Amino acid sequence: MRGPSLDAPAGGRDVSRAHMTTPPSPSPAAPETTLLRLAAALVRRAPFIIGCAVLGAVVAAAVSLVVRERFQSSARIALEERTMPAGAGGLAALASQFGAGGLNGTRSLQFYADVVTGRDLLGRLARDSFPDPANPAVKRSLTDILDVPGESPARRLSTAIDYLQMKAIATATNDRTGILTITVELPNAALSQQVAQRLYQRLEQFNFATRRSAASQRREFAEREVERTRGELASAENAMRAFLEANRAGLDVPRLSFQRERLQRRVSTMNDVYQNLVTELQEARIAEVRDLPVFTLVQTPAVPLDRVFPKRKQMTILGLLAGAALGALWVAARATGWSARQLDPEGYHQLRSALRRAR
Repeated sequence: MRGPSLDAPAGGRDVSRAHMTTPPSPSPAAPETTLLRLAAALVRRAPFIIGCAVLGAVVAAAVSLVVRERFQSSARIALEERTMPAGAGGLAALASQFGAGGLNGTRSLQFYADVVTGRDLLGRLARDSFPDPANPAVKRSLTDILDVPGESPARRLSTAIDYLQMKAIATATNDRTGILTITVELPNAALSQQVAQRLYQRLEQFNFATRRSAASQRREFAEREVERTRGELASAENAMRAFLEANRAGLDVPRLSFQRERLQRRVSTMNDVYQNLVTELQEARIAEVRDLPVFTLVQTPAVPLDRVFPKRKQMTILGLLAGAALGALWVAARATGWSARQLDPEGYHQLRSALRRAR
């Protein structure tokens, strides 16, 4: 009888179990980034965040010292529209029908605001001469003072108008109070006041010219209407006289009496029209030479004492806060990135590789 084999394990166990591998124990899950962990990371990196804040303040302060200063001067204008005389309404209506334009002269605040920022008026302003801030004894055009670039005079003028429209001149209207505000913002305080004053003068000149042109159109139209009506009145009077001479003895006949009344009505009507047109012609001649201001300057442009840009204190404080915020975001991003690397190492490395390829 054979004894137990020397190769067999003790206890009669199966040899195959000796070669079985023990399953690996699961690794503990990496902790997620909580608010407390994030706060701890921010506290640990507080010197870094403070350094970013100081750097942001220094950069903002340096920028505020380098950028060009801007000063603002404003003019406030009250619009005082005047209505036409009582008898001019009919003539204005007739003139508008026959293409003589609007003769009543009424304009809105927005109309004058558009005129102020229009290319026509700003073109004249850009060509106007002002004392040079570098040498007040010398006068130069506004285009030259602003040092507008351009390969030709026409191109420089167009660029200057664009600059004035988009950056230098702004308007605001208040329909409730009837006030138009014109604001000029330029790199020199005295220049901003002078340009605002010149803008008001240009607006007055434009308004006077348009009112005078409208009055001239009204006078010319009234003169034509007076001549035409005078001829029609003379024709009606001649017809009446011829009728009376031809029927001296038979005016009591009903037919002749009716015809006489009809001629008389025509003469009366034409006479009334003629008298009204003569009156309106005299008023149009007076309005053509009248030079009354339509605006009241509520606030005269003054030389600004303080600049509107840059505000150095505000910019420095904003730079300080922006630097601190960027530093804190960087620390938070790094803390979150470390947790992500612990939670999913393979995915984290794949993302890093994709970012490197993208760069």
